[in-house]
Amino acid sequence: NLKKLEPRVSTHGKSYVYATKCLELALFFGGRESAGDFDGPCGLTDKGIPYFCEAYKGAFKRRFDGAECYIYEVDPSTFKEGKTSFSAEVVSESPDKIKEFRAQFILSTHSPILPLLPDAKIYEITRDSLQTIPADQTTHFLLTKRILNNPQDFVNKFLD
Repeated sequence: NLKKLEPRVSTHGKSYVYATKCLELALFFGGRESAGDFDGPCGLTDKGIPYFCEAYKGAFKRRFDGAECYIYEVDPSTFKEGKTSFSAEVVSESPDKIKEFRAQFILSTHSPILPLLPDAKIYEITRDSLQTIPADQTTHFLLTKRILNNPQDFVNKFLD
């Protein structure tokens, strides 16, 4: 039922509505607030690939495990580039009406069911890329399948 986005003060002390033109990068801001910007830097490489570097062990999991976020489309005419030190960020100083609710993202690292929902898009983030993959090709799915197909073999290898 959210109708407009209100400016909020961030770590640099200015009140803005924050946005980015990059959908994948927007997901990095969908996590929980744990240490804010101090969880680690994120951004886009020269090739436009999003990255996140943990500032401390477990920062990625703490921020994103089980988190949800929503993606909204807003009027781009009120947003300005270059107002903050983060080049991928665009900001508006005034409240912005939401034009369209685009999608809900559930950031999940352990759920075996959520990725199987109809029309779910699974984004796999690796050291070198961000890409969509079928749910049955995720590491989590393949490992779970291997364990369930031969549980005793897994237990034997685990105990060795």
